[in-house]
Amino acid sequence: MLSKVSFIFEILSVVFFLCFLKRNKSEGLWVIFLYCVYSVIAELVGVTIARMYAKDLFYFWACYTIAEYTFFAYFFYTSFKNKNTRFIPIVGTLIFYGIVSFTFYNRNTQAFDSLSASMEAILMIIYSIVFLYSQITSPEIMYVFNTKKFWVVVATFLYFSSTLFLFLYAAGFTSQEHKSYWIINDVFEILKNTLFCISFAMKKSDAGKNSINTYNPDFL
Repeated sequence: MLSKVSFIFEILSVVFFLCFLKRNKSEGLWVIFLYCVYSVIAELVGVTIARMYAKDLFYFWACYTIAEYTFFAYFFYTSFKNKNTRFIPIVGTLIFYGIVSFTFYNRNTQAFDSLSASMEAILMIIYSIVFLYSQITSPEIMYVFNTKKFWVVVATFLYFSSTLFLFLYAAGFTSQEHKSYWIINDVFEILKNTLFCISFAMKKSDAGKNSINTYNPDFL
């Protein structure tokens, strides 16, 4: 039941982006929108593969992890304005693709690629912390929560930090354990897509009003 609710929220994130398309233009969120569309399609295709080609599930979810990472890594790379921080997702991507290549070569019999998924989660947490720190310390931004990207990054951080240990042990789960513990993933998928919807529905942030340079202490 919860997995169905989670899927509905994935669809909602796509709907919200399209409904508020004018607000999301020139905001750098198109890659997140593509990720949301990809997730919906992958869920539908995954059900078919699980029924008809169960032996190929490992490769399917491994490819999903690669695509998911690529979407987010590109989002962070374009969001980092400081040249000194832009190298972080580049180095992280090289490490991630190296690990993925290793897992593909040493494919196991499990349907879930725990190593790649866990590495992705760790890198997403790092990217999120770097982004949030740069936003908090930026003299150009007064209220970080007024920006659309802030809510996308918070959603990313909460989801991957909450599912990291789940991904670490997922490959060794029995069918019953998978049903019991995967609720964690569903709950934070719902939370992630809820925050995406909030971001998509927000009005465009006014850089001038949101700048610390326009802060007026007498206003308080």
